Amino acid sequence: MQFDSLRAFPYPVLRPDVDDYIDGELQVTADFQVKDSEITVDVTCALSVADIHQLIDEGRARYVVVFACRDTYFRHAEVSAQPSFVVTFHGGDLRGEVIVNPYVIAVKPITGYRSKLVNSEFGSGPFSYDEGSILAMDRPHAIYVDREIYRPISSVFTLVRNENLAVHEWRVDLTNDYVQLQVSTSIKTKIERARNSSSNRAILLNSLYFSAVMQCLSVLKASDQHDDLKWAWIIRHKCHNIGIDLDAHDEYVVAQRIMRQPLAALDRLVFDGAAHD
Repeated sequence: MQFDSLRAFPYPVLRPDVDDYIDGELQVTADFQVKDSEITVDVTCALSVADIHQLIDEGRARYVVVFACRDTYFRHAEVSAQPSFVVTFHGGDLRGEVIVNPYVIAVKPITGYRSKLVNSEFGSGPFSYDEGSILAMDRPHAIYVDREIYRPISSVFTLVRNENLAVHEWRVDLTNDYVQLQVSTSIKTKIERARNSSSNRAILLNSLYFSAVMQCLSVLKASDQHDDLKWAWIIRHKCHNIGIDLDAHDEYVVAQRIMRQPLAALDRLVFDGAAHD
């Protein structure tokens, strides 16, 4: 069923932008991880109406999340009694735009339902729901599934030697599908060697790569002239998938989000180790 806030139901349904309930909501997050030939989705449902919770506890209702992918014609409904669960898909099941539709559904006929949070316009009840009726829903979420979107942000960069640069200078070239980080010959050799250490990678992530990501975000924020390049497509879809608006936030805030808080890696791998020296 498609989300339509204008659709009328003969019974109260907890949903966004509709006042069937005077308070409460269902909020569902779906965190996609793409690894090799498998896609895992960590789903978390936050339901703030205790009366609907009780129906789930009694086995009369369930959380249902429907995954629909137009590119592969794949559709799957995951049913759970628990608010947090993991769904696993084969890599070929999902590709491109995936729509996540969250619900709470009656799995058995429900009679005698009442809630103090139901809007008085529906009367005091009791209310009845047939098996398959919707009790609650959240807005659908559109997620883009592409292997490169879920790789570390450093994957959009390639290290390139530039003989015209001074030893400690570097440049960013945004004119290719993958961003070129141009460095001198000696520094390129040192960086390639340093990347074998996790602590060194954390330092590079918070220095060279963080600065480069900031430059990419600044350029994307200014115009869409690079949107036909792979690096721009990946970064924009990373922003979309984590729900952050590039135009509404400073670049350093967006960079931290799409790089998954790089300071945490520096703290764990460098600062903690130094504290024991």
